Amino acid sequence: MQKPLAGLNVAILVANGFHEIEMTTFQRALLEAGASPKIISVESSLAHGWQGKGWGHYHPVDKHISDALAADYDVLLVPSGHRGHEKLKQTAHTRRFIGGFMMAFKPVLAMGDAVKMMAEIGAIKGMMVSAPEDARPTLTENSVIVSENSPTIHSNLMSMLSDAENMQESVASFVAFVQNMRAEAAAEDNDAQQAA
Repeated sequence: MQKPLAGLNVAILVANGFHEIEMTTFQRALLEAGASPKIISVESSLAHGWQGKGWGHYHPVDKHISDALAADYDVLLVPSGHRGHEKLKQTAHTRRFIGGFMMAFKPVLAMGDAVKMMAEIGAIKGMMVSAPEDARPTLTENSVIVSENSPTIHSNLMSMLSDAENMQESVASFVAFVQNMRAEAAAEDNDAQQAA
């Protein structure tokens, strides 16, 4: 079986109230693609998911965000879930961690309303994103451009609406996005070596 993301460390950034089905679907797909997904959180040992209209399951946290460095991961995934985002945006570690991926031009996936939290902490100014209707005023206030398409890719950021019916398509788009960015980086390294 093909492992298109073999060897990649993927940080999944969550706090209590993240969209559980979305997170576990992507987590499973990443494992199947050969990646190593790790849950990074403001919670200390367990992060509590949100499922539908109530609390879901607890998920073990691999690393507290205060100890996590973007340099240790290849890809960042931020699931939707405004309850979790409210907690994430309260710590400067969230800004530092997400900012590390953006500055290093590493692939970042923002699901659903995650773009709102990323705009509020100043991580995606001037970028174009897919966003749910209720997040749009906040994005406009923070100089983020809203696209009518989903997914939207701008630079190293892929954003997409959270859609349970098209979750497998979303996963496939994300895997292809990471593969493409990986191939581009390899080609640039190769060009740089040949130039030297």
